[in-house]
Amino acid sequence: MKSSKMSPETLYVPFYLRHFNASEKIIIALLVFVSSIAVGLIPIVYASTNTVESTTTPIYSSEVDLWRVLGERD
Repeated sequence: MKSSKMSPETLYVPFYLRHFNASEKIIIALLVFVSSIAVGLIPIVYASTNTVESTTTPIYSSEVDLWRVLGERD
């Protein structure tokens, strides 16, 4: 990418060394803002689309079974 502010021998001017006008600064700020919102929404969208109904089954059917596993006698 050639810059009009640099000599013809310079082939590339790094992004962070360029001088931007106001409209270019606004476009860059909007690009950063929109991309950060999009990346921030990825986990929320992923979590909402991949919901699985969890079914809970009791390990012990009653309190008596639980105490029996723990070694208590009737």
